[in-house]
Amino acid sequence: MNREPTPTCFIHFDKNLCNSCIDCVRACPTKAIRIRNNQTIRMVDQCIGCGECIRVCPKGAMTAATATLASLEKDKIPVALVHPTLYAQFPGIAPMDLLAAVKTLGFHHVMDLSHYIEMFQCATEDFIRRNRVSQQTPWPLISPFCPVAIHLIAVLFPSLLHHILPIMRPVALAGREIKRRLAKEYRVLENEVVTYYITPNRASYPFERSYVDRALGINDVYAQLIRQIEQFENNDSISSLQDQFNITVTGNGLMWAISGGEIAGLNIEPTLAVSGIRETMAYLEKIELGLFGDTEYIELRTCPDGCVGGVLTGIDRHLAKSAVLRMVPKLDSGRRLPREKILRLYAKGRFMAETMPSDLEQLLGTTKEHLSLESLQKVENLLKSINGMNCAACGSPDCRTFCEDVVMGRAALRDCLLIWARENGGDTSSS
Repeated sequence: MNREPTPTCFIHFDKNLCNSCIDCVRACPTKAIRIRNNQTIRMVDQCIGCGECIRVCPKGAMTAATATLASLEKDKIPVALVHPTLYAQFPGIAPMDLLAAVKTLGFHHVMDLSHYIEMFQCATEDFIRRNRVSQQTPWPLISPFCPVAIHLIAVLFPSLLHHILPIMRPVALAGREIKRRLAKEYRVLENEVVTYYITPNRASYPFERSYVDRALGINDVYAQLIRQIEQFENNDSISSLQDQFNITVTGNGLMWAISGGEIAGLNIEPTLAVSGIRETMAYLEKIELGLFGDTEYIELRTCPDGCVGGVLTGIDRHLAKSAVLRMVPKLDSGRRLPREKILRLYAKGRFMAETMPSDLEQLLGTTKEHLSLESLQKVENLLKSINGMNCAACGSPDCRTFCEDVVMGRAALRDCLLIWARENGGDTSSS
């Protein structure tokens, strides 16, 4: 099988499965995908890892570039960091039982993120309270939790990078903590503690790789977990986690699997929650225009309905959302950690992001070549000449993008079917 990774390594493309339907070209929100010479995918700009191409591909030619469970055998101390969405994939299964099942896959330790979500919330609340006075960061502050949203801002809305809350994400906090603790306990180097993030989406931050080493899609482990849970049930017993970390799955943490779950646990007003890639882009455009300046915090999730709608999930997002809403009342939704201690650590900078917003554009932003005024005029002239229908048959997502590709030397004018028809005496009508 010929599996070609994109330059950012979020997506694999299998040209043997591709039927050149151009669905992925149309779906890409950053217009990063082209099809040339039929079954040849070309990434011309930076992929943000949203997975929309995976979602729409009818042949499964696009897949996420995730790790495999087989790689655990090579790791000295593999550790699983569990995204809250995993619990939503198994309606009726107690979270602690599911964590025990995860451990049997070959992990030495399993860590739920609930405590680190609580730390993040306390740090966020304090930052916002201080920002009301200092006005250090412009309103609205944007949640850093969804990596796709941050990539999207860096690529298409770089002027909004300073709106991103400069607090470390819960998974990075967890990864840093467990690496330090286990390295000391096992007397090994921190890089010998390998963290796997079991996640509903492949996108990640390059500056978190020292804490989050690899990504495992929920769909990568779903079948194995189903079998393990069935085995537990047949044996009428459940394995103990036998983990020295005080794992307590909370309703507060579980809510982060659905849109609005993050802001629901914050003692901050006014706030706003937006989900879906197109909706997220629309609201970023509004923020860029100066709207929502009276809103203090915006939770953005590029997947529909939040993380339960991620492309690497195991079940229908509506079933998963329903499972979350049924499960939350059965769990402790209060905060468990001593707030005073968290704020002391926050004051010492323990939760602050290690990469400033000004650095994000360089790390995550597009390397797209900007067109000169002369080139832009050529694009406009070509666009008028083609007078096309945005059919995408040329392999570019729309006529304007195709004209830009031609001017930048990425495509030939004859790739356009209308131009080809005119040159060969065919129908040139675009009506």
